[in-house]
Amino acid sequence: MSNPYTAEKSAKVRWSVPLEERFLHTADGQTIYATRRGTGDIAVVVAHGITGGHKHGSHARILGWLEKYFQVIAIDQRGHGQSSGTCTLSHLEVQDVDAAIDWAKELGAKKVVLIGFSMGAASVVRTAALATLQNENKEFPLYDQGLVVKNIPDAVVTIGGVSHWWYRGSRNMRMMHLAVKYRFGQKFLEKSGRVRFGENTWPDERAIDRTIIQPLDPADSVAVIAKRPLLIIQGKYDDYFPRHHGDKLAERASQVQGSKSEYWFETEMGHAESAVTEVLIDRIAAWIKKSVDA
Repeated sequence: MSNPYTAEKSAKVRWSVPLEERFLHTADGQTIYATRRGTGDIAVVVAHGITGGHKHGSHARILGWLEKYFQVIAIDQRGHGQSSGTCTLSHLEVQDVDAAIDWAKELGAKKVVLIGFSMGAASVVRTAALATLQNENKEFPLYDQGLVVKNIPDAVVTIGGVSHWWYRGSRNMRMMHLAVKYRFGQKFLEKSGRVRFGENTWPDERAIDRTIIQPLDPADSVAVIAKRPLLIIQGKYDDYFPRHHGDKLAERASQVQGSKSEYWFETEMGHAESAVTEVLIDRIAAWIKKSVDA
């Protein structure tokens, strides 16, 4: 069970209808389905977990709660829903998030905040980190070279995210690796309509120099972006990424001189979107307003 408390605490559900739909164009030529809700000078760009997106009830519920406070830009990351392309597990998805930031700025947002869940958590911290490295003319890891990620957000919120790649320490992640690494698992997910896979963009896990050449991982990413407001949220009952992932992200971020990171370990929360309550969204909204207005 991802969260035994969600049903009790989320009885009040706010559903919403998008004000606008659009297909965004990424730097590498993909078209990303996006919607806009709400109004305001602060825009939040929301990145879902794997097999998530606009078709899933927990995601739509969260967008409805967020629109009470902000202009909300939600995307189906590549390989999901109406977006083109194939899922690359937060590798190329940074360009999807970057395109969404472009749209938020086009709409007149004065501040842009990224919120990511599970796989989307990796996407948003990597987007912010790679944009920062690119802006500072610093070198990317080999497998991120060539990515165009230009927009540095004003704040980032990561919820139920992994801290390092190739994690198989939980039963759910062992099952997920079987599903995404092998063709029989990919075909099952594709036939269910939940996500599409294609060519593997990652290095061989057995490569001697893998930790050097692989895409920038979330722990290294938070160390790059910690001087800007960063909120890390981890659930006690997360059955994909247990507590040490949140602890590691928080530790790396807090070690940065001048860090503006904050860590919330939620004792009544499970994994990502399915575990988020309206009460938690209210708290996140207050943190965002305080952080970007400071």
